[in-house]
Amino acid sequence: MITIIILGVAIFAGLLAILVAFIFFRLVMRSDEGNERMREVSQLIEEGAHSFLSIQYRVLAGFVVVMAIIITLAEFFFSGTGLASVALAVAISFVIGAFASMTAGYVGMAVATKANRRTAAAAAAGGLNPAFRVAFRAGSVMGLIISGIALIGIGGLFLTWNVIFPYFGPVALWEIIAGFSFGASSIALFARAGGGIYTKTADVAADIVGKIEQNIPEDDPRNPAAIADAVGDNVGDVAGTGADIFDSNIAAILAAAILGASIDLVLILNGIITPIPYGLIPLIIAALGALASVAGVFAVRTHDYCEPDCSLNRGTYFATILFAILVVIVLFLLQIPIVIAISGVLGLLTGVLIGFVSAVFTSDYGAGRFQPVQSMVRSSETSPATLVLSGYSYGLLSTIPSVVGIVIALVASFVLGALIPVPGNIGFWQAGVFSVAIAAVGLLATNGLVVSSDAYGPIVDNARGIIEQSGAPEEAIEACDKLDALGNTTKAITKGFAIGATGFTVIALFAAYIQLASNMTGGIIFIDLLNPVVLAGALIGGILPAGFSAALILGVQKNADKLIREIRRQFREDPGILEGTATPDYDRGIKIATAGALRELLPATIAAIVVTIITGVVLGLEALAAYLAGAVITGLILALFMDNAGGAWDNTKKFIESPEYNHDREDYHIVHSAAITGDTIGDPFKDTAGPSINTLLTVISLTATLFLPLIFAGHLWIQSLILILIP
Repeated sequence: MITIIILGVAIFAGLLAILVAFIFFRLVMRSDEGNERMREVSQLIEEGAHSFLSIQYRVLAGFVVVMAIIITLAEFFFSGTGLASVALAVAISFVIGAFASMTAGYVGMAVATKANRRTAAAAAAGGLNPAFRVAFRAGSVMGLIISGIALIGIGGLFLTWNVIFPYFGPVALWEIIAGFSFGASSIALFARAGGGIYTKTADVAADIVGKIEQNIPEDDPRNPAAIADAVGDNVGDVAGTGADIFDSNIAAILAAAILGASIDLVLILNGIITPIPYGLIPLIIAALGALASVAGVFAVRTHDYCEPDCSLNRGTYFATILFAILVVIVLFLLQIPIVIAISGVLGLLTGVLIGFVSAVFTSDYGAGRFQPVQSMVRSSETSPATLVLSGYSYGLLSTIPSVVGIVIALVASFVLGALIPVPGNIGFWQAGVFSVAIAAVGLLATNGLVVSSDAYGPIVDNARGIIEQSGAPEEAIEACDKLDALGNTTKAITKGFAIGATGFTVIALFAAYIQLASNMTGGIIFIDLLNPVVLAGALIGGILPAGFSAALILGVQKNADKLIREIRRQFREDPGILEGTATPDYDRGIKIATAGALRELLPATIAAIVVTIITGVVLGLEALAAYLAGAVITGLILALFMDNAGGAWDNTKKFIESPEYNHDREDYHIVHSAAITGDTIGDPFKDTAGPSINTLLTVISLTATLFLPLIFAGHLWIQSLILILIP
């Protein structure tokens, strides 16, 4: 009975989040759409974004079908149950997870493309605060929808499979639902990689030819890549980021649920009955986080005395404090050990810390005398090389406080969890890693508000371009520039938040893998780095994020090369474009960006999944555990570095372009060109490779867990073959 109640509460919280999202959507749609030119430009962006996602999703539909068949066969032949119904259940969960991720991304993108012209109209008519209200409400639709779908999907699937397989224990049920998480993560990785390649192809090309070579503004309608650049903001920063946080949230809940259900099994075998199953605690915490996110979104209200940055901070603080209070009170009333509530709050505070570090390293002002962006502005006045060196160094430096914060939170949550009384020789370990997983759930609990703060950024960026192309007053452009600069910071904070969340989530998934692998082999899986085979697994995992990042950045570079040549061709063959008497061929730019993104979409992702399986089959489960550990360590650091370095380069350029900088200096164009060079390097860092690593780590961890029976059987076959060949 208690299981039904908890699942019902989780589903209710999800439905409430979606209901509020619908209310905000209606408010956005009631806003003024602006003049005819604003609607015309916005329509081009909307059509381009819909076209790209439609083509991308058709490609991914084929992947989903093929992968569903592979999962079904792998589960049927290697899981040990031999039941076709179980194999189909895992595959169905996978398809539902993939469809849910696509739906969340598509809805968020659709709302964003309708809100950009309304934000532009609000900026033109009322200035800063009215424009922020429209953009944030639109961003909230995305944020609350992904929070709601996650709860409804997990709660609904657990309820469904519990009815269909009443003789299965919670651990087996959560293993089936692992398919849901794998589906969401796979699509998220494609969305991140494909959207990131698209958006940075257009952005890099538009900046190099438009700003540096022709000295025209970023969103100038004469630039043939202007519309493709605006489209990229939606498919990359809205759909991509939403899918990223969505999959991390689901993966965190799943990992904690598997570990909690394993504790429940130990307690039952020892005759201990708890008021609430540990496997359902993550759903309770996630539901409370959704409620806190809804309240936090309503708390973001602008006034004359509280501008947008103040409003966002107030909403974040309110949601954080409310979540902490709710978790402590509810878990205490349910007689759940209070250390679990503390771990959840500790995880959320760690996310706030990582976000703060990202803000310090990427905002215009920094903290006190430590002002990285201002230092990089001075480096721009020297040369592009010194700016690159400065940004690279600050990016590396930014990893230190974030990783230290993660380490402290990991150790603290593990120690807290070890206080939970779980019998058995490894009871303290089970309890400790469960507490770490709860910290991951807590970190992501208010993801609805976090994504809301992030998604408004690309909406404002689009609005700024629409204003530029519609001839709106200079005051409206300045208002959107301010919102855009804040959007860059919130995007950097969200990416830092996502990276920290991934660190916790993947460690929880890693612990779940160890738990399931130990159950399968009948012994404990240890990572002995003195064993050359295990060390080989760690090294392979360590190079995976580097190779994956290289593939994506090279994808941006190759695609940008083609678009740069196309823009130059149009300028050369039709001088009327730069004179303003002819219209550029925007469609050609969109097609080049689309074709390149789709071409680079599948190989790197499929390679990561295949390498994970092959590593486990050839080297064994211990080496696969080391592989996951190596990938987490290098991936976490690499992602933090690229996120913060890219954000700092971007805001360095934004500051040099702002009215606060001296535009009358003789060498302004040289300084500006240096800043653009840094920004074009940072673009694929922060918007393509860096955030894609988050999802990569989740995907390979889920691959190891979902395909564990296949990997184990394959390794036994390899061992048998070796014994035959080498007696």
